[in-house]
Amino acid sequence: MTKTTMTKIPNLPDDLESEILSRIPAKSLTKLKTTCKRWYALFRDPKFTKKNLGKSAREVMLVMNQRLHSISVNRHGIHEGVDPSMEFSGKLIRLSDSKDVVVSKTFQCEGLVLCTTYGNNRLVVWNPCTGQRRWIKPRTCYRYDDDYALGYVNRKSSFDIHSYKILRICRYYNDEKLRVAEFEIYDFGSDSWRVIDDDITWGIFSAGVSFNGNTYWIGGEKETGFFLMNFDFTTERFGRFPLPYQSYDYEDIGVLSVVKEEKLSLMNQNIHINSSEMKIWVTNKFDKAKDLSWTQFLVVDFDKFTLPNLNSVITFLLDEENKVAVCCDTDMEDEERTKIYIVGVDLYKQVFKEVTKGSVLNWPCFVSCAPNLVHILKDTPKCKRKLRAKEARTRRKLGKKP
Repeated sequence: MTKTTMTKIPNLPDDLESEILSRIPAKSLTKLKTTCKRWYALFRDPKFTKKNLGKSAREVMLVMNQRLHSISVNRHGIHEGVDPSMEFSGKLIRLSDSKDVVVSKTFQCEGLVLCTTYGNNRLVVWNPCTGQRRWIKPRTCYRYDDDYALGYVNRKSSFDIHSYKILRICRYYNDEKLRVAEFEIYDFGSDSWRVIDDDITWGIFSAGVSFNGNTYWIGGEKETGFFLMNFDFTTERFGRFPLPYQSYDYEDIGVLSVVKEEKLSLMNQNIHINSSEMKIWVTNKFDKAKDLSWTQFLVVDFDKFTLPNLNSVITFLLDEENKVAVCCDTDMEDEERTKIYIVGVDLYKQVFKEVTKGSVLNWPCFVSCAPNLVHILKDTPKCKRKLRAKEARTRRKLGKKP
């Protein structure tokens, strides 16, 4: 009788072992990082983390009243009479060692979340999957009305490692009382800021979204109206592209969103004329912004649903499969309480309404991203000592030898 032998993972060739592990979702891999020193080193390897990108299901976070919450919205069977629902999985892990950080704005890029604290006095990049955070010091000082975006350089080879950067847009009045704009880039590799020259005078009329490493906003100027504005982190230049509608009415609201990291989507609603109609367009799949085109995807007439007051969408996520949008806004007629609802051509279902009184400073936002293992800590001796001490504490809790 021959005995059946089983190949153990440690005996597999390194390249095969890496290939198998790269297909496991990032959250599961974080639980395995203290299994052995080899895996710990592998999960921090930039080439491995890039190969692992896209292997995790997307998750949704909600920024509400300066706090981050993890949520899930169930839309299964929504067109077969099954009521949708939303669940909170709780407030996310703390961004600070001593107390919760009061989050003012967030920006997501490939699973990394850039957060500005209330008053724009601190800036932090956070990986919710690994728990790592990187506090960014300003070149001079941060201003209350700064805008930030997180992106990366697009390399020619798909195997090249991403080089992450932060764009800071700073607007202020100079000594001559003229409104001026300055632009700075923070490079993760050099851990430093530098000024970039650009003389654009366009205004920004929406929150930014990250797509293929670049950032997109709705921009505008009086002479030409609104347009799609982007910043290319590879060339470090702004660009402008057409929108599917023409306007320069400040009450003609436009909101951008990303669909499965494949397309951009755009919501438009004119609240100035008390329009009850909301239109959503989607782009084609594109690599370069010059190749994008728009197609109208969904038109919703809120008058159908006899709602007590006008809905003015602040943030949304598009579900192409069910042809619905998950929308969020604040109810100005009910103490600024946040509400979340799902809409389609003939569908309106509210799945959440804030119980406590809201705030005029509350500007809710959906953050949709897939967990990843991207390492964002600075590789300084002090950081390495802190990381080794943290890992040693984790091993002791798990009863593992160092």
